[in-house]
Amino acid sequence: MLLPLALMLSLGATPPGLPCEGERLVLLPFDTVALPRAEARRTEEAVRRAVAKMAGVCLESRKETVERLLAQAGQQEVCTEATCRAAEVKSLGARWLVRGRVLGLGGERTVALVLVAADGQETRSTFQVPERDAGMEQAAQKAFEPLWRVKTRRTEEKKLRPWPVVLMGTGVAALAAGVGFGMAARSTERRFSQGDGGCAGEGEEFRRCFADGLRRGERQSKLATGLTGAGAVLGAGGAILFVWELP
Repeated sequence: MLLPLALMLSLGATPPGLPCEGERLVLLPFDTVALPRAEARRTEEAVRRAVAKMAGVCLESRKETVERLLAQAGQQEVCTEATCRAAEVKSLGARWLVRGRVLGLGGERTVALVLVAADGQETRSTFQVPERDAGMEQAAQKAFEPLWRVKTRRTEEKKLRPWPVVLMGTGVAALAAGVGFGMAARSTERRFSQGDGGCAGEGEEFRRCFADGLRRGERQSKLATGLTGAGAVLGAGGAILFVWELP
């Protein structure tokens, strides 16, 4: 029992039934061009070991992946659009999907890797396989690391985008200010429509105070209308951006 478990761990796979930390990733069996299958398989296993060592990766075992593919035999599509690729990643029960192709042309081995995200977006990388198999894993790790960094950067950028929150917050503040000015304008209107508006004195002094009060009420009313409208527009814009950026 311990020997098969140790073998699976050495190949960089998570044994079925054991807990797996990180984001679930499926690495499909590699396509092969002009290369013996045994060599292609050794290259694939080296890539598997490199991928499994990346922080945050939960790599499905090759056995599980092959069983999934056999169960879906005849149902796979050749995807050319992000929507189709996203559906494929979901059908495999993964967060990420890696495709690989090994080419044996001109006496050299070249590996092409494609990392497919849950939204169907692709990131690509290639590397030359060293003449000595001992360096394959290191070469694979160097090729895969940039793909995983791109994924991490995209995730962080999405988390750090402040515009929806800023717009909605500014909209709420503008609405609150608009309501405040509206209440002040109504208070001023009541005060001057039902009495002297608090103006003392007589003649020119009273008329000047009364006119100033009316102008103040008019300004308050205009500010209330402008701020309420701006708040509604900003709040709606922030809500639209928030919905747009949902995963």
